[in-house]
Order: sequence, then C-alpha cells, then structure tokens
Amino acid sequence: MILRGKTSAKLVSALVVTSAYFLTAYWLEASFVPAANFRSGPNVAGEKLLMYRPFSRLNESKFGVGQERQGLFENLTDSEDDNHRSPIELYEDDKPLGPAHSTQDDVANLGHGRFSHWRKNGTTLYWSSSDNSDPNTNGRAYWVVKPAVPRQQ
Repeated sequence: MILRGKTSAKLVSALVVTSAYFLTAYWLEASFVPAANFRSGPNVAGEKLLMYRPFSRLNESKFGVGQERQGLFENLTDSEDDNHRSPIELYEDDKPLGPAHSTQDDVANLGHGRFSHWRKNGTTLYWSSSDNSDPNTNGRAYWVVKPAVPRQQ
C-alpha cells in the first residue's frame, strides 16, 4: 500500500512538471518576438539611420506609430508650407514603404506602409508597417534613408 502511494505521488508530480513545461513552452512561443535585422539595412545608396524601439502609438492606432528624433534630416521635412518636400525613404528591413507624404490620419487609419517625415517638435516620422502589424513587436527593423539621389515623385 505504501509503495502504491509513492508511485501515485511520483505520477502526479510527473504530470504537474510535464504540464508546467508545455504551458511554459506554449507561452514562450506565443510571446516570442523575433530579433529584427539590425546589422544590415536596405541595400540602397544614401545615409541610413535605424529607428529604435519603442515607438509611440499614433492616434490610438494599433499599427500607426511615430517617433520624434532631433536632427532627423530636419532641413528636409515636410511642413505646412510644403507637404511634399521630404525626399526621405522608409524601409521595413529591405522593403521600401509608402506612399510618402501621407497624412497622420491615413497612417493611423489605413496604414499599409504609409509614412510622413514631418516638422513637429523638431522632427517626427510617422509610419505604419506594410501589413498593419505592430512595428513595436513584429520583429522588423525600420530604416530611414536620405537617398543619394532622391526618387522622382
């Protein structure tokens, strides 16, 4: 009888440990965010800057974000005087995003890679990911590029 009790206790302990293992593995898989490719930016000519997380939410959007950054090509920003001046390009890993010069409302509500490089509190870049996933957690790197030769718009 005592042997049977010890065997039951071992069996229950094994079940608890196994359950805890699988629950932990499931949680880790569900919460895992792959590392962004920070080492190699897009293969384009020009000055490249990596945007660092965390990014601020744009107007309660689930996928629109913004980041203020002093000196982010400040002399090239769009402004109320000229909202199509900025030649800046934005890349998600090595994929170009756009359209550029989008309104904040379009970035926040429509997304799909829209962005704008705007003069506000210095310089602010507003953007959305290509697939409307959260740029803070999707594991992709976001690069701002001042092209050597700006694209024709």
